[in-house]
Amino acid sequence: MYFDFRLWGLTHGVRLRILWAVFIGLLTAAAGVARLALLGWLLAEVFDGRGAGSLVVPIAGVSGVVLLRGALQFYKEMVSHHTAARVQIALRANLHEKAMQLGPSYFNKQRTGDTVLSLVDGVEQLETFFGQYLPQFFVAILTPIGVFVFMAFLDLPTASIFLVSAIAALFLPALFHRLNTASSTRRRDAYGEFGADFLDSIQGLATLKAFGQSEAQGRMLAVRARAVFKSTMWVLATNAFSGGLSIAAISIGAAVALGWGAHRVDTGGLELSVLLVILMLGVEVFRPLRELTQLFHQGLLGISAASGVFAMQDAQPTVVDPKTIKHDM
Repeated sequence: MYFDFRLWGLTHGVRLRILWAVFIGLLTAAAGVARLALLGWLLAEVFDGRGAGSLVVPIAGVSGVVLLRGALQFYKEMVSHHTAARVQIALRANLHEKAMQLGPSYFNKQRTGDTVLSLVDGVEQLETFFGQYLPQFFVAILTPIGVFVFMAFLDLPTASIFLVSAIAALFLPALFHRLNTASSTRRRDAYGEFGADFLDSIQGLATLKAFGQSEAQGRMLAVRARAVFKSTMWVLATNAFSGGLSIAAISIGAAVALGWGAHRVDTGGLELSVLLVILMLGVEVFRPLRELTQLFHQGLLGISAASGVFAMQDAQPTVVDPKTIKHDM
């Protein structure tokens, strides 16, 4: 997966909240591990032919952990979204101050529609990156390690298979980062051009009608819309390919672990109850990775949308206030 250090720089002042969201996410994963371990215990009791009385405790434990996990997941989402909102508020204040500094001379050289998309849509799309993708990125890195430590006490070889496949699922999409970034940037540029031309058409509608150019402008907008459609489909295709690599690594790892565990049970090297618990834990190893894969597309769109925001932050005013010049001298 991908981590953007410049976007991380925008989190100054809320990083403790992000770490808190990550901590809650790890507690959620721990609750998931407990749930699956209890399920493995419950299945082992069933396979051993135990009576209904001996199943009361594991069933009650599973029910309690499920409720706890749901509460933790809800609290994590609320913390993440509130954190993202704070980052967006600070970013909007920074962009407003930058706009005042740049002045009209800068914006006279920019297309209004593209600028509005950067300042409005670009900031809005960053909510997914800060609120969901960024906390989930850290959770997806730390959770497999923590589960592996727990699984290693049960059976180190099978746990190692899960860990290797989890690492592969996390980092394989990074091999195609440039392709994903390029497609997302093209989509953002096409969207910006369409937005700029559409706004220009609305503002100059009377002029277009007066000179009989409304149909020609409509055809041009259709071309722009088609470009947005094609670039969006290409983004989806490249992200689906990257996500497919993660899913393939997860599926292969789970299949190899299952086959190896079954072989060890058959040869007497591993108890069936232990294998059931390990396989249940394997679900929790891959859960954060699957959730991160689902957010990968929105995260890349937010990163590409931020390019317009960063372009404005990096811009220098073309006209400098004389008072500022005198003060600097």
